Formats: sequence, C-alpha cells, structure tokens
Amino acid sequence: MTARPRATLPGSRTAAVAALLVVAAGLAACRRDGGIDGGGALVRSGRFGSLRDFVLIERLEHGRVLPLFVDRFEVTRGDWIEFAATPAGRAVDAAVAALDGDPALPVGMVDLQQARAFARWRFARLPRREEWAAAVGDGRYRFPWGSKADATRANTGELGLGEPVPVGTFEAGRRAGGNFPYDLIGNVSEWTESVAAGWTASQLDPVASLQVGRERVLRTPALAVWLGPGGLVPLPWAVAAAGRGVPREVVGADFLAPMASVLEAVPAEDRRLRTGLRLVATPAELLAALLAADGSPRAGDLEQVRRFVRRDQHRAALAEAWPLVAAGYRADSALHRLLRDELAR
Repeated sequence: MTARPRATLPGSRTAAVAALLVVAAGLAACRRDGGIDGGGALVRSGRFGSLRDFVLIERLEHGRVLPLFVDRFEVTRGDWIEFAATPAGRAVDAAVAALDGDPALPVGMVDLQQARAFARWRFARLPRREEWAAAVGDGRYRFPWGSKADATRANTGELGLGEPVPVGTFEAGRRAGGNFPYDLIGNVSEWTESVAAGWTASQLDPVASLQVGRERVLRTPALAVWLGPGGLVPLPWAVAAAGRGVPREVVGADFLAPMASVLEAVPAEDRRLRTGLRLVATPAELLAALLAADGSPRAGDLEQVRRFVRRDQHRAALAEAWPLVAAGYRADSALHRLLRDELAR
C-alpha cells in the first residue's frame, strides 16, 4: 500500500467518526517494519520513514526561489513510539509524550528539545515560521485553501470536536493543485524555531526584566565577545544564554484554538497535548544528515532513499546541492555510494 485512504470530514458527528476510523485503519495497514512492505511498497517506519512523505515546495527568501522538503503529515504517535525506544529517544525522555490511542493520531506533550531530537533522528529539523507560511500558501494566503476561514476544512475550535484526529483526515484542508501537506491548520499546533517577537524585544534591552539572560552571556567568554554597543546581546546568543524558557512561535492553531490563532508564543520547555511537530529540511541539510548517519542502513532503508531521490523533482533539487555537501563525508559508505550514483545521472 503506497498511500492510505483519506476522508473529508462530513457534517454529522456519526459520519465523522466513521470517516476517521477508515483513515486510521488505512494508516495502520501501511505501518510495517523495515521501510518496504512485503509487496514492495514504501511504509512510514524507522529512521528513514519520513522520506516516504516528504514533498518538495518552493519558498521565496531574499528574492531567491529555494526548494524545501516538508513532511506531508504531522508526526504521529506511531512515529514517536519508534523514536522513544531508541537511544536518541531515551536521551530526551521521549516516552513521556502522549502515545496512547490510535498510532495515526498526532503526537503531543513534547517540548522543543524533544521535538528537535526527533527531527534529527529522522534526518530533518523543525521549520521556521516563514517556512511554515510558505507551505501554507506561498505567503499569499492565510490558509491553505485561500484567504477566508472555513470551519469545515480543519480540526480547530470552531469544529467542536475538542480532540485530535488521525493525521491527513481533512483532504479539503490542504492546498489544491499538488501533493501538498495536510493539517497545516488545525489538529495540533506545531513547534517552530522562530523566537517569539515579544521576547526578542525585551531580551535585547539590557535594562529589561530578563536581565539574567544578559548576565549569563557576560559570564560566558565565548558569548561575551559578541556583546554589541551598549551591552546589547545579538539574538542567537541571547537565546542560547536564556535557556529552555525562551518562547518559540507555534503555528497552525489546534483542536481547541480558533482558526485565526495561527501564531502563539509558547515557552520551549512547555509540553502540551495540543502542540506537536512537523519536519522540514533543505536538500543540502537532508543530504548532510543522511551522509552523517551512523550504523549500517538495511536494504529497505536504502530502497527508501533510492525511491525518494527518484520521485517528482527531487533528483534535480538534490543534485544541485550534492557537490557542496558530498566532499565532507566518507565516500565509501553505502549511503554515499547510493546518492552519488543516483545524483550523477
């Protein structure tokens, strides 16, 4: 099975429950170990599982059109259960996340550190707010379907379910005209690496209430050398010094929030059932993460990578980044050989 059934949520509650059961059953049928099922189809499983669902979008940055891989789906509880059982997952106490119920439900109860660790395990990272906005509507639209709110297109507070639903339920809630991501609005909100604007303004003010962050910078020589005129702290160093309490922007609203609440500031250490994550990576970042992977990939993992490279416009985007990335890694690894052979065509 290469894709699972999806359903647009109908108007009645009974029909909605039936539709969700169909979606959940479809996902469960697709989840088998090893990266490739017995019939040769891709499955979303293991470290390489997100490759099945990465889609390529374009974003505008400093006047340039740049490619970005975005996961079609929010990270699921099934995804997270696999991660929690790994050394990387145990290192961040990943098992404390919301993991009960249907594995097709989006994971929740994860903080920023845990979300980052999962992203690294899957060869990716968390998005910046502007990258999420590019996936929503190329920066032109507030919602994936256009500029007007529509309570039937996403699992937000207006719908009234009050709980998450299996990822990919709302077919009508994504952009038309391509293989675009699901649930960018609603279901669970999603962590980003963008620092909340209100925190930025106060933290860069040396006489603000967050003076402790500046004092930590002053006590750390490697950071103190970056102090600007008047003792101002450049934002990246201020964020590092202030620790896990720095709020980040979470995006996309959630099953309890109004649809219009597409941005919210949440402390990085908070764990909420209604906040999960979605993965992104540039072609260069993804190649570097794959080439740096430790251990020996299985045959199914290698096939996942091969099929990923050959899909849609992926090869062209990856081939452009390959010469800049490949030189820094061992040329005799299985993944290096596979990528070199595929991208040299």
